[in-house]
Amino acid sequence: MKLSNCITQLQNYFNTKNIQINQPILLKEIFILLDRVEGVQTVNKVDITNKTGGNYSQYGYDIKGATLNNIIYPSIDPSIFEVKFPNSDIRGKSTSF
Repeated sequence: MKLSNCITQLQNYFNTKNIQINQPILLKEIFILLDRVEGVQTVNKVDITNKTGGNYSQYGYDIKGATLNNIIYPSIDPSIFEVKFPNSDIRGKSTSF
């Protein structure tokens, strides 16, 4: 249940209604958001990837190259980060201690 709660929190966070044009992704905010989910002890890793082709844009974005100090910066042109299919694009894994 904790994992589904984490996914729901991320779906809300990345909802385009909650994101502004040219807003960076602050990885620290994502860690804090997930750490606040009831039952979550710690978050080890968050990976943001850019999917291209098929049902996604043909144009890729260099997430790794756009990341500095745990902040993912958008391109210089006006743009917005989008999770195109939040029900399938946001995935996670949980482990017990």
